[in-house]
Amino acid sequence: MEVQEVFARPYVVSWNLTYRCNLACEHCYLDAGGKPLVEDEAFADRSELTTAQCFKIVDDIAAFAPEAVTILTGGEPLLRRDILEIIRYASAKGLWVVVGTNGVKITATLAALLLKEGLRGLSLSLDALDPERHDRFRRVTGAWRNTVQGARILKETGLPFIVQTTVGAHNVNELGAIAEFAHTQLVASVWNLYFLVPTGRGAFVSDISPDEYDRVLADLATIEKRYAGRMLVNAKCAPHYVKTLFAADPTSPFLKTYTGGAGGCPAGTHYLGIRPNGDVTPCPYLPVFGGNLREETLAEVWARSEPFVAIRKRNALGGRCGACELNALCGGCRARAFGATGDVLAEDPLCTHTPGRFAGSPLLTIPKVEYGRPAVTELAWDDDARERMTKIPAFVRGMVVKAVESYCEKNGIARVTAPHLDAIRAKMPTSKMFGK
Repeated sequence: MEVQEVFARPYVVSWNLTYRCNLACEHCYLDAGGKPLVEDEAFADRSELTTAQCFKIVDDIAAFAPEAVTILTGGEPLLRRDILEIIRYASAKGLWVVVGTNGVKITATLAALLLKEGLRGLSLSLDALDPERHDRFRRVTGAWRNTVQGARILKETGLPFIVQTTVGAHNVNELGAIAEFAHTQLVASVWNLYFLVPTGRGAFVSDISPDEYDRVLADLATIEKRYAGRMLVNAKCAPHYVKTLFAADPTSPFLKTYTGGAGGCPAGTHYLGIRPNGDVTPCPYLPVFGGNLREETLAEVWARSEPFVAIRKRNALGGRCGACELNALCGGCRARAFGATGDVLAEDPLCTHTPGRFAGSPLLTIPKVEYGRPAVTELAWDDDARERMTKIPAFVRGMVVKAVESYCEKNGIARVTAPHLDAIRAKMPTSKMFGK
């Protein structure tokens, strides 16, 4: 079966390198740590790839998805003794390498080594302002202190980092304060708010209702505006955030979607996950596998495996997602649908939207910000300006190029230069959007 051209390759790869972990988080989607708790065939094989096998997979990713954002995560990826070798090798192959860590292992020496080996940045987890509450959620005493200290070390080293927060009953009333702490105290580039997907150990800990999630989404819209131009704020695993934004302002600059009608969930269309044993899934939260990279190539799994082919049938979504007028902008979380029903194309149970509320609105047809847009230029570009674009991850490069050229056209600029990028950069969500 031929892959739709727009879904011809992934732009982001989330690679769980290990099941080992120095925390025991109650919501872990991988069931990582020394004592597995999930009795399910999808979690049974806990073998891990060797260094040589990891190098082979890096070669595979670089050949099929050049410049892909490659998230090395776990468990705790910094527990792998070969982590610096893997980062060095992947960076040399042109991949945009980042590490997802709990931050506990970060030291000044390690941070300097990570920067030297070509790491682009890290993500750290912070789930409460109260250290005891965070530690209780992460199940290890001292986790909060070590994570915050790790963030401060990264800042001193000059490594950009993201702060990730998983929303739940333990922090639902202090999300604004956590965002402020991430911005002012930790100086994070991005704050991502994650919405729980019922998989792994996370299947047992969802503790707030869909109506409460709606309130969180409304709060998040306020927080996003508050930090515009200073810190990026994102909702993760919550494509239905689009209905909150659309209801408040259908022309909101924060409305984001993926190309090809993928909506707000990139699973299997722009994104994939790799398990520690080489199994490939459309999403790390989705325990359904299209093949194993010990025996197959990434291109083969992406193009022909049943889970990847099935999840791209966005015109075949069931329930309210199938009937929804926001289908192409949202589409629901496919992993959450599977976790609740066993059907990857079912409706997202976390969404409370009644289809038809915005039906017929001409604003639905207004082009929105799209991830995965090809980086096609129409104006003339100076070489140094074009080179600056290579410092932007491939999956957002096309979106940024379009924004730059739109700005230039509106201002009568026929040729894009580095000084023009400097002028535009101040208007972008972060001051380092174009790099130098």
